[in-house]
Amino acid sequence: MVESRASCEIELPAAVVFDRLTALRNHERLIPLTRISTPDRRPAVGDVTVATSAGLLRDTMELVAYQRPGDDGVGAARWVKRGPVLLGEAEIVVTPVAAGCRVDWIERDIVVRGLPFTRAPLTALIATMTRLALARFVRLCAPRTNNATL
Repeated sequence: MVESRASCEIELPAAVVFDRLTALRNHERLIPLTRISTPDRRPAVGDVTVATSAGLLRDTMELVAYQRPGDDGVGAARWVKRGPVLLGEAEIVVTPVAAGCRVDWIERDIVVRGLPFTRAPLTALIATMTRLALARFVRLCAPRTNNATL
C-alpha cells in the first residue's frame, strides 16, 4: 500500500471542521482548477462525486464510509476512486485535540487506470496537493474581517 498523509491542526470544533471538509463542493476553493459535481446536501454513503481538475483529469469517487464526530469526537469519511482515470482511496479523519482538532487527509494506492507504475509519482503529487489544500482550508477558516471564509 502506498499512502500520502497531509495533516494540520485547527482551532475549531471537530464537527465544524468535519462538516466543512466533507462538503466536497468546498474543495473547489481548496484545490486550484478543480470543479466538483456532488449532491447539494450533507454527504451520505453511496454518494458519487465527480471532480474534474484542469478540465482534463476526471476523478469519480463513491463515499463508502461516513461517520460524523460523535461522543468520542472522531469523524471519518472514506471515498473509493472509481475512475475513469484515477483509482484508489481518499479518507478524511478529524480528531479533537486540546485547542480544536487535528485533520488527517489520507490518499491510498492512487494510480492511473491501467498504469500501475504511476503509483509513486501520483502519491508525491497528491501529497503536495493535499498539504496545500489543508493550508488553504486553515486560512479560509481563520476569523477575518471583510474577507470570505469557508
